[in-house]
Amino acid sequence: MTEMDSLTTTEDYQLITHILAGNINAYEVVIRRYNQLMFRIAKGIFADDDEAMDIVQEAHITAYQKLATFKGPKGFMTWIATITRNIALMRLRKSSRLSYKEEKEVFNLIELDTAAEPIHDAIANQQTKATLEQLINALPINYRAIFILRAIEKMAINDIAQILSLEYNVVKVRFHRAKKMLKIEIGEVLTEQKLSLYEFAGDRCDNITRNVMAVIKQESR
Repeated sequence: MTEMDSLTTTEDYQLITHILAGNINAYEVVIRRYNQLMFRIAKGIFADDDEAMDIVQEAHITAYQKLATFKGPKGFMTWIATITRNIALMRLRKSSRLSYKEEKEVFNLIELDTAAEPIHDAIANQQTKATLEQLINALPINYRAIFILRAIEKMAINDIAQILSLEYNVVKVRFHRAKKMLKIEIGEVLTEQKLSLYEFAGDRCDNITRNVMAVIKQESR
């Protein structure tokens, strides 16, 4: 555990203690701290932004309702990430789409437009993020979630394996295959460059925070 991870763990546990003691407003800090991660997890299972945002909102409310069951003090990030993943998978099953665990492993490479400028030269282009997100969205679910958490969220393989209930080696292999699907140069750009994809800030973050806080305050009356 890094010094930053240790600090976050301490801050999380202190926040949870305050919330459970009756300081409901402290949960807003939790929401804003984990919105980005939860959105990326949701996007790993649902490519649709609106669906992913609904998942984040539902996951926050569920996490608040179950907060007393968190054993702590360590592991809050994994705990809330797992709640997000479970809600996303429940929605996937209800929507009659392919199951996350049963989806066939498709290895068709995603083809880039050969007339487009090279990916390395396009990094400075304002459309680059949207283009890369579109390519990642086209990955099969089994690979998209892993790729987003590893290449974009920069999460450790062990943590990804725990959140997605997969073996360490499965995560490692699927990440490698996802990079191949995206063409290796794209995978390298995302792993080496400081690109921030699937950003969840500004109005979207504010809206989710406002909605969740309204629900939990209503429930606490």
